[in-house]
Amino acid sequence: MKLKYYGTGAGAGIPEICCSCRVCEHARRYGGPNIRTRSQATLDEIMIDCPVDAYAHSVYCGLDIRRHRHILITHAHADHFSMTGGFASRFQDDGGGWTFYMPPISAAEESERIAKMAENNTKFPPQRYPRIVPVAPFTPFWIGTHRITPLPSNHAASIGTMLYLIEQENKALLWVHDSGYLLPETIHYLREHPVHLNAVSLDCTLGRGQRITASHMDIDQCADTACLLRQIGCADEATVFLLSHMGHLVEKTHDELRAQAQEFGFWVAYDGMELNI
Repeated sequence: MKLKYYGTGAGAGIPEICCSCRVCEHARRYGGPNIRTRSQATLDEIMIDCPVDAYAHSVYCGLDIRRHRHILITHAHADHFSMTGGFASRFQDDGGGWTFYMPPISAAEESERIAKMAENNTKFPPQRYPRIVPVAPFTPFWIGTHRITPLPSNHAASIGTMLYLIEQENKALLWVHDSGYLLPETIHYLREHPVHLNAVSLDCTLGRGQRITASHMDIDQCADTACLLRQIGCADEATVFLLSHMGHLVEKTHDELRAQAQEFGFWVAYDGMELNI
């Protein structure tokens, strides 16, 4: 499986547009991996999240959304899901449209919104709309040769949020964006349905020791999560743990965070990073 990060930032990215903190100023001056757009990645033909930065990723970063017709949505915050641009437009379709897989609450709301748009679709050629599919926790489904299992996330319960376990043959990726510590029911599922994780992408939104919210993690909580996954038999020394979803609250430049992450054997993801799992 080939994983590519297009956005590794938290809600406002780095630099935040109105911020003059040390981390944001460093990003403006030096660019490169210090620039973090909003969270988005691809895994083979699957896309994970479709944020407000999806258009910029397609224009400037080489993301060809036409190749990624199946889109897993973790939750309906704008830095992870934004139905803007060409998905509801008069595009020339050459491949059968797109499918968004979403937590049930958000799927119902988006389906209702699209239905209302379709009622007034008098444009010519007519506008086209993606298909919305609600996903159920602990209920696997298939996208081609990939087996997808949604798992409840410790984040924004009012709208429903999901983690995704993605497997293909003997390979597996666990996508942990956005989330605080794994929920007990998610831990129970992983313990009762053992899988060897080749890679885990972890939410590392907060500065070390901040703990200002239970719905995100800092690097120590990421380390606790990695330890837990090893204890229940899902991970071992060969598992690659990656930190992503960083905002300026981490209070570290890319190089500073990378140095800190080496203490735990973690990799720090950056926009444009590719990894063969």
